[in-house]
Amino acid sequence: MPAKAAAEDIPKGPCRFGRKELILRFWQAIPSTIPAVNRVVARVLRVARAMECAKGHLDKVEIALREALNNAIVHGSRGDPKKKVAVCCLCAEDKGMLLVVENFGPAFDPTKIPDPTKAENVFSLHGRGIFLMRQMMDEVAYRKGGRKVIMKKAARRQLA
Repeated sequence: MPAKAAAEDIPKGPCRFGRKELILRFWQAIPSTIPAVNRVVARVLRVARAMECAKGHLDKVEIALREALNNAIVHGSRGDPKKKVAVCCLCAEDKGMLLVVENFGPAFDPTKIPDPTKAENVFSLHGRGIFLMRQMMDEVAYRKGGRKVIMKKAARRQLA
């Protein structure tokens, strides 16, 4: 009997998410090109502003999303514009934002990426994207052999 998919295992195509409090606001498959990154980031940020689902955190969301997309394009799709990268944005004003980026390239183990803050890695040309994503978002998880990254940013709580 096949295992049931976890709620975060959003299928290819329009995203589905089991939690009723999050609303699908955006899904797109983009070509693996840097200009496509700029367009999709701008669109996700417009959604976030309109929904106020990452109010006060848009700069962090933008950095994390750009890093996830760049990693998917450079490392996953190897810059092949024929290969697609899927992007999904779900949000709710009072809950926050969920971003999913999935590529269809080779698997990798994110735990094997060296810590860029260690002295021996400071001058390395790679390895900062995952670090930045983890610093900018509240939660970062990988599925499908590292090909899918799920990032969450909680809504900023208002003080009474």
